[in-house]
Amino acid sequence: MIITIAHTKGGVGKSTLAWHLAHSFENKKVTIIDLDFQQTLYFVNIIGGDKLNVLQPLSVDELINELGAVATDDICIVDVGGFDSDINRAAIEHSDKIVIPISESVTEVLGFRTFEGILKELKVDVEKFVVLNNIHPLTKNFGIIEEAISKSNMKLLNTVIRSRKIYRTTMGEGNSIFGVSDNMQAKEEILGVSNELRCNK
Repeated sequence: MIITIAHTKGGVGKSTLAWHLAHSFENKKVTIIDLDFQQTLYFVNIIGGDKLNVLQPLSVDELINELGAVATDDICIVDVGGFDSDINRAAIEHSDKIVIPISESVTEVLGFRTFEGILKELKVDVEKFVVLNNIHPLTKNFGIIEEAISKSNMKLLNTVIRSRKIYRTTMGEGNSIFGVSDNMQAKEEILGVSNELRCNK
């Protein structure tokens, strides 16, 4: 299964979500494809001792070859950079599922509209999911996001990923939340996204 974490706006938490999500698939062969020019996941993986297979294809053809090699039972997480490009569009077109992280920020909702326009241009017949990401722990009302999504063919996941320091600190150590013993809430959030994606086949 190829899961692309995508959004044309930077800073929405794509790389953080991609990294921890990749560690949530137990007993699966997991590959990460890092298309972000910042190479966040590539360097985090080096810090962690190269425990995951992180690839950095440099062309559309190379990307398509890597995605074509993903077996049905394997997991490939693609981290798309926060910009529009041919290689990012190719990743979206060759995915089984697209996950769009978004917060309650008005600017992110506007960015979502831009990205939605790109998806319409591509006319891809791919399952599209929106996940509430980096959300303040006390925020309960997501009306502005729900309204934006209601006019699209995307599904809002039930799981909400809250703003938690542990997501960033574990990455800084080359680790994931599944490599530490504390903060069960963070683990439950990422597993919630993982399980919802597995159930929506």
